[in-house]
Amino acid sequence: MALSRGRLLYIAAVLVSGIVIGLIVARQPHLQQLAVPPAAWPFAVSLVLDLVIGQMAAQGRVEPLTMGDRFVAVLGAGLIVTAMVAFAA
Repeated sequence: MALSRGRLLYIAAVLVSGIVIGLIVARQPHLQQLAVPPAAWPFAVSLVLDLVIGQMAAQGRVEPLTMGDRFVAVLGAGLIVTAMVAFAA
């Protein structure tokens, strides 16, 4: 099954957010002590993008996201953040 452009952009955007979050936290280690760990921050990015894409899908402008898309994007971004923080220490 081929991924649509919208689904690929969603996955890429969440993975890039993982890189950005990882860079920020690697430079400022005190952020690891917050109530919500940095590895969970990609969930917030995913939520915002999912709401936008959901509205567009309801209008028939894009294909809706699947749970697999969400899983790959958020888990991948969380692993990227974790790896970047671990290797920065």
